[in-house]
Amino acid sequence: MSARIDDVPPIAHLAELEASASLGLRLPDGRDALLVRVHGRVSAFENRCPHQGVPLEAEPDRFLEAGGELIQCAMHGALFLPEGGECVFGPCQGEQLREIPVSVDDSGRIHLASE
Repeated sequence: MSARIDDVPPIAHLAELEASASLGLRLPDGRDALLVRVHGRVSAFENRCPHQGVPLEAEPDRFLEAGGELIQCAMHGALFLPEGGECVFGPCQGEQLREIPVSVDDSGRIHLASE
C-alpha cells in the first residue's frame, strides 16, 4: 500500500518561493537539493553541478540567473533549463541536473513524489 500525499511530510511550501523563486534545502535522505519556481511550475534538483560536482549557488537560496528564467551554476556560469535541468550553456552543455520529482498539494505544500 503506497502512502498518500497527506501522510508524507512536506519539504517546503510555495510561500518560501515567493521572494526569490528558489530555495536550497536538505532532503530527509541527506541530499542537498534546490527548488525553483519559474512560470508557476515548481521543479526540484540535486544541488550538484554535473561539471564538477560542486553546489550551484554562491549565496544561500540564489539559484536563478538575473532574469529569473534559468538555473545558474555560480562556479562557471553554466545555465540549466528549469524544466528537466538540461544544461544549455557552459562547460557541461548537453548534460543535466539530476531531477527530484515533487508535487504540490492544494495547500501549497511541496512533497517528494514517488520516484
